[in-house]
Amino acid sequence: MQRGSGEGAEGRGLGLVEALALEEPPGIIAVVGGGGKSTLLFALARLLPGRTVLTTTTRIFASQTRFANRVYSLDDSDWERALADVEGSSLVVGRLEERHALGVPPEIPARILARPDVDWVVVEADGSRRLPVKAPADHEPVIPPETRILVTVAGIDALSAPIAEIAHRPERVSALTGLSPEIRLSPDALGELLASERGGGKGAPPGARRVVLLNKVESPAQDELAARVARSALRAPALERVVAGALRAEAGLGWQVWPR
Repeated sequence: MQRGSGEGAEGRGLGLVEALALEEPPGIIAVVGGGGKSTLLFALARLLPGRTVLTTTTRIFASQTRFANRVYSLDDSDWERALADVEGSSLVVGRLEERHALGVPPEIPARILARPDVDWVVVEADGSRRLPVKAPADHEPVIPPETRILVTVAGIDALSAPIAEIAHRPERVSALTGLSPEIRLSPDALGELLASERGGGKGAPPGARRVVLLNKVESPAQDELAARVARSALRAPALERVVAGALRAEAGLGWQVWPR
C-alpha cells in the first residue's frame, strides 16, 4: 500500500535510530508517555550502536522482562559485577515481584553509564497502563537528571476515542487541553499535550534533547494525522523533532521525521 504524503516530513523510510538521531553514544535516554514505551525500550536495545543497558525508574509488568537477555535486580549485591558477563540487552530493576518489576532510584542510570563497557542506558521513566496517551501526576515522571534525550511516546490511536477511554489520568489530560473527557482529542490538542512542559515534556532536565514519537502510524490517513500532530507539537521551541511510524517486533525502516 502506498503511504500518504506525511506533509512536511523530511525523512521517509528511515530506521528508528536514524529517525531519533541516536547514532552517537554515550548517553541516557529516558522514555515517557504512553503507546509503546516498553516496546521502544527493547527495540533500542537491539538497534543502538554499542552496548545498551535497560532499566526503569517506575514499575513494569514482570512479563515484559522476558524480552531481555538477562534481568538483574538491585536486591542482588553482585548485580554490577554480573553486568560484565552478559552480551546483548540487560535489564536492571529494583526488585522482581510476582506481577511487576519495580524501578531503580534515579541515580542508578548514571552509575550504569559510567561503566566502560556500557554505551547507552535506556530508562522507562513513566507508566501509562498500556493506554496510548497520558498526562503525568505530580510525582511523575521520574527522569534521571543526567538524561541526554527525552522521548515522549504516544499512539496515534489517542485520536480514536473520547479522552476518558484512551488516556491514563484523563482528568489531567482534560485539565491541560481544556477538553471534556467525553470528547476526542484533536490532532492540535494532542500535539500541544505532548510538547507541554506540564504534559509530555514534564521534568525534562536542562539541556536534554526532546523528541516526540508517534506510534501505530501505518496508513495514509494516519500519516496525515501525524503530520497535523507534528505541526502542533513543534510550535513548542523546546521540542527538537517529531517522528512517526510503527513500533513492530523489529522496529525497522519506515519512520518519518518532522525536524524543527
